Amino acid sequence: MYAFDFDFERWLVATTLVVLVAFALPSRASRVSDYFLWMHAAVPVVPTLVFFSFSGGTPGFAALVMTAFMLIRLSALFQPSPLIPGAIGTSPEWPMWIGIGAMYFFIIAGGDYSSIDFSLDKIYANRAQISESQSGYFEYLHTNLSKSLLPFLLILYYTKRRYWLLGVTVICSLGVFLVSQHRAALFFPLLALLCYRSTGWAGAAGGRGIMNMFSAVLIAGMVLICIDATVLLGDIAIRRTFIVPAALNYEYFRFFQEHPFTLFSDSTLSFGLVPRVYPDQVPFLIGYEIGLPGAHANASYLGSGFQQAGLAGVLLYVLILSIMLKFLDGIGKQIGNNCFVFAICAPSLFWLIDSSDLPSVFLTHGLLLSMAILWLWSPYLRLHLSRPESTTHKPITSPSTPPETA
Repeated sequence: MYAFDFDFERWLVATTLVVLVAFALPSRASRVSDYFLWMHAAVPVVPTLVFFSFSGGTPGFAALVMTAFMLIRLSALFQPSPLIPGAIGTSPEWPMWIGIGAMYFFIIAGGDYSSIDFSLDKIYANRAQISESQSGYFEYLHTNLSKSLLPFLLILYYTKRRYWLLGVTVICSLGVFLVSQHRAALFFPLLALLCYRSTGWAGAAGGRGIMNMFSAVLIAGMVLICIDATVLLGDIAIRRTFIVPAALNYEYFRFFQEHPFTLFSDSTLSFGLVPRVYPDQVPFLIGYEIGLPGAHANASYLGSGFQQAGLAGVLLYVLILSIMLKFLDGIGKQIGNNCFVFAICAPSLFWLIDSSDLPSVFLTHGLLLSMAILWLWSPYLRLHLSRPESTTHKPITSPSTPPETA
């Protein structure tokens, strides 16, 4: 899958496209969509061009990825649409904790956990067995828990410096891993916190903070592999974060250039009304194609959009994604803290550009729930989290108040 196949002409084209991406990125990131564009450049746009240069690929594949990215960039140039104000001015903490408790109850009550084993080489097998013992709602429960509710509370407590409750939230994130065996449950709350800090530290150049964060992950993975500290962590940091999304997007592109599109027959958008084109799930089909029978080879919105309807599918997903980013831009403006809004949605948005279909990200991986929470509680969040530089409101002074003297 990663055979070395360097080509100077492909490398020259890819280098030119990297420069184009660099010029296209917003230099002063001040909206949620700006932060997303920087993260999208880091995964999978630049890794796709690296893969194109050193491991094969076609100009059509590179052009597809660049077209999608540039269209999202062009849509981000427009101002966000006005939004209806949120509805709830009280603290969201108790509703969040009640929701977390209910999700934990249904996760634990419906499953068989006799197979739990924390050996790293057995986690995938244990995860499959636990998932098979659960109801069909299992994926919705633990993914929305780890990618929406817990990251929201984690960032909220961090901004309000309530560190003991932040510790409780971290323990709950560990609990999701214990009962689901999904390592993502540990990774995504940390990703939300890193995105919040990296964008906040960088100020108006918050996008560069995101690129610095991913660069640090890449360097750390290289160091871990070079010193043989743990090949597993280094492999996850480099291969799974950067190279796998690029390679699998290409495999989807190559496969569905030669085979019929699925036309949303395996998507929740069709509500089961469209007959399936393939008897097996597409990720397993692609896993077999790349020589890994039994592997669940997911692709990002680029590969899955092409799977659904070719170029038209990718363009449809770009349109939906652009509208969603306008919504998030509006929420960020409404709350007065774009870093907070981006950090809450970062786990789901990363999954979108890393390894999941767009409808699945909305429903299964917590993006719709995160957007609903941010919108509903925007009055409370604006009052408690608005940054001085983000708001245009000025304090009102009484005309009768005499001016202060030095």
